[in-house]
Amino acid sequence: MKKPDLVKHISEATGLTLGDANRAIKALVKTIQDTIKNHGVVSLSGLGSFRSKPRKARLGRNPKTGQLIPVPPGNKVSFKPTTTLRKLIQ
Repeated sequence: MKKPDLVKHISEATGLTLGDANRAIKALVKTIQDTIKNHGVVSLSGLGSFRSKPRKARLGRNPKTGQLIPVPPGNKVSFKPTTTLRKLIQ
């Protein structure tokens, strides 16, 4: 499902206009991004938790040349689904 499909579905399910549903989704995504950027956790009941996790520096490899390249430390986004969601997709 792509964003326009999600907007349409939410609009139909809630009675919001397409514009209002689109703004609501944009606000949700922006809030999740800002919270993760600040190393916070976003937990959505029935869905799961989004969080930022640190990643150590490591050596990577250039696939074209095979040369080792240092990869600096950084952060990655982690999503942990709820038990309800895990059971639903099995």
